[in-house]
Amino acid sequence: MPSGVAFAQGPTPQRHLASHGDRVVGARDGHRGHGAPPMQKQKSFQPLQIFAMGGGAALGARMAVRRSAKSESTLTLEPTRPSHNSRELTQGSLQGDVFLLQTPLILPSPLPSWIAQALPKHSVVLAGVEGGYAAFDFVPAKPEDPGSALQLLLGGSVEGLCGTRKLRGLPRGAVRLGRVAEGVTVEDVINVNERFDKMLSLTANDCNSYSQSVLAAILADPDKLVQERLFSTLDWDEMQQSSKVQYKEPSVTNAIVLVAGTTVGAGILALPAVTQPAGFVPSTVALTFAWMYMAVTGLFIAEVACRTMAATGKRATSLQSMASTSIGPAGAWLSSAAFVFLHMALLIAYCSRGGELLTSLIPILGSLGVPGPAVFASLFGGFIFLTKGTDALDQGNNAFAVVVAVSFFALVALAIPAGDAARLLAVADWGKATDTVPTLLLSLVYHNVVPTVCAQLEGDRGKITTAIVVGSLVPFLMFVVWNAAVLAALPIGSAGDPLEVLRSTGSPLVATGILAFSLSAIVTSFVGFVVALTDFFADLDNRTEDSSLPLKLRDFALTLVPPVIVACLDPSLFFQAIDKAGAFGVSTLFGLLPAWMVLTKRSSESPVLTRVPQFLGGYVRGPLVPGGPLIPVLAAVVALLVVGDNALELLHGT
Repeated sequence: MPSGVAFAQGPTPQRHLASHGDRVVGARDGHRGHGAPPMQKQKSFQPLQIFAMGGGAALGARMAVRRSAKSESTLTLEPTRPSHNSRELTQGSLQGDVFLLQTPLILPSPLPSWIAQALPKHSVVLAGVEGGYAAFDFVPAKPEDPGSALQLLLGGSVEGLCGTRKLRGLPRGAVRLGRVAEGVTVEDVINVNERFDKMLSLTANDCNSYSQSVLAAILADPDKLVQERLFSTLDWDEMQQSSKVQYKEPSVTNAIVLVAGTTVGAGILALPAVTQPAGFVPSTVALTFAWMYMAVTGLFIAEVACRTMAATGKRATSLQSMASTSIGPAGAWLSSAAFVFLHMALLIAYCSRGGELLTSLIPILGSLGVPGPAVFASLFGGFIFLTKGTDALDQGNNAFAVVVAVSFFALVALAIPAGDAARLLAVADWGKATDTVPTLLLSLVYHNVVPTVCAQLEGDRGKITTAIVVGSLVPFLMFVVWNAAVLAALPIGSAGDPLEVLRSTGSPLVATGILAFSLSAIVTSFVGFVVALTDFFADLDNRTEDSSLPLKLRDFALTLVPPVIVACLDPSLFFQAIDKAGAFGVSTLFGLLPAWMVLTKRSSESPVLTRVPQFLGGYVRGPLVPGGPLIPVLAAVVALLVVGDNALELLHGT
C-alpha cells in the first residue's frame, strides 16, 4: 500500500484513545489518552427496580449523557502516517478479536471535505496479531489524484489497491465484530486480495464488498455477525490496566429497565383523577393509543439518534442538539422553549402537591401559615443544591425510588381485595376520553433517555426497538393495573382526587401507603427535573458542573423561584399544571419535534446510504417505523391537534 493510503481516525462515541500527533495510542502505551471520558460502568438491576428507578433512572441517564458530552473532544479526521505507527505485513497468524473501522474517504485536498462526509464510508478490517493489529483495506490506487476522485464521484471506476498493514495500537472508533477463526493467517487474506477485482467504484460499493469478503474469511462465525451496530462498548478500562481488549456485551435488559424506570414518575398520581370522569374502559382505550403514539415517537428519536451517530461517529447527547443539527435554528429554539416550559410546568405541579403533602404530614406548618410549596422547594431543592454531582444525591434519590416501588405494590395489594369490579363498568363517557390525553402522554414520557439507550446498545436497531417497545409496555401495563385498582376501590359518585378520597376513607395503613407513595413519587421526579433544568441553564454559558457558587445559585434560582411563586399563589395547581405540561410541553417536545426531525433526516440522506450492504452498521439508516412519511406526518398532526385544542380551551376560558 502506498504511503498516501492511510487510516483516517474518527471520533468514537464511547471511551476513545487520544492521538498524539499522527500516533495511535494503543493498549500497550501504558497510559490514558488526554480527554478520554470515564467508562460508564454497566450495572445489573433487580426486577423490583423497574419501578424503583422512576427518578433514579432519568437522573442517572441525564448525568451520564452530560458527563460524556462535556468530556468529548472534537477531533479532525487526519490520516495516520505509516512511519513508526504501521508497516507492511506479509505473514503471521491472526488471533483474538476482529474489528471494523469506518472512516470518511480520503479525497484530494482541492475537493471540499463535506463530499467525503456525504459518501459511503471507507471500511478497514482489523484483526489481532502478535504485537499489534493487522489492518486490511481496499482503496483507490491514486487517492491524491483529483481526476480519479472526480471519476469516482461521477459514478465511474478507478484502479484500486488491497492493503495489508500492521498497526501497533487499535485505532479509535473500531467496532468489535467477533472472534478470529482458528488457524487463520495473514496469507489467507492476501489470497482474498489476489482474487478480488481491483477496480473500485462507489456505485458498486466495492470497498465494502472487499471488507465483507475479508470478514467471511477470518471471522469464527460470520453468519452470526451483528449487522446493525454503529460502534462497540469495548472495556477500555480493562484494556488500559491489563493490555487486553475485553468486550462488554450490551444488555437489552438494562436498557429496558432504564426506559421503564424513567417512565414511572409523578404522573401516575394524576391518572385516577383524570380518568375517573371518562370511566375505566374509555380511559384504558385512550391510554392504549397514547402508549402506541409515544412508542412511535420514541422510535423516531432513536432513528434520528442512530442516523446522527452514523454520520458523526459520536453519540447524540440530547434532543436539543439533535433538533439543532437536523432542523436548524428553528428546531433548536422550539426544543429549548418546549423543554423549559415542560420543566417549569411540572415543577409548579410538584411544588404544589409536595407542599400539600408536607403540610398534611407536618400540621404545624399549616398553623404557622408557612407556604407548603416554599417549604418543599427549600427542603428538597436545598438537598439537591448541596449534593448535586455527588453520590449522596443518587443515594437519596434511590432511597425514595425504593419507597415508590414498595408502596406501589402494597397499595395495589390492599386495593384489589377491597375493590368492586362492577364499578369499572359503571361509568363509560367516551366523550371525555379525549380530555385525558395530555395527562396520559405526560405519564408515558421516557424520551429523554432514548439517546442514551441508543449509545448503550451500540446503535443496534433491533435491540433499540425491543428496549423502547418493551420498556414502555411495562409501565403501560402497570398504569392499567393501578387505574383499575384505584377506580374499583372508589365509591361511585365520589368527588375530588381519588387518592385523597381513599386516603381519608380507607384504613390507616392505606392512608400511610398513599402518603408515602405520593410524596416519594413527587420527590424522585422533582430531583430529576431540577437537575435537568439547572444543567440546561448552565449549558447556556457552556459551563461544566464545576461552576462558581454565584452562578450555581443563579441556576437554582432560575429553576425554583418562578415555580414556587406560582405554586404559592395557587396551591391547587397540580392537576392543571400536569395537564398543560402534557398538552403543550410533551406534545411539542416529544410529539411534533421527533416527527419533524425524522422527516428532515430522511429527506436529507443520500439514497446510496440505504442501499449498501447491511453487514456494516454505520450504513443501515432506514426507518425504524414502517409506513413511509405518512406516519411521522400523522404524528405531527396529532401533536398539533392536541396543542390547538388546549390553546382554544385557554382562549375560551374552559
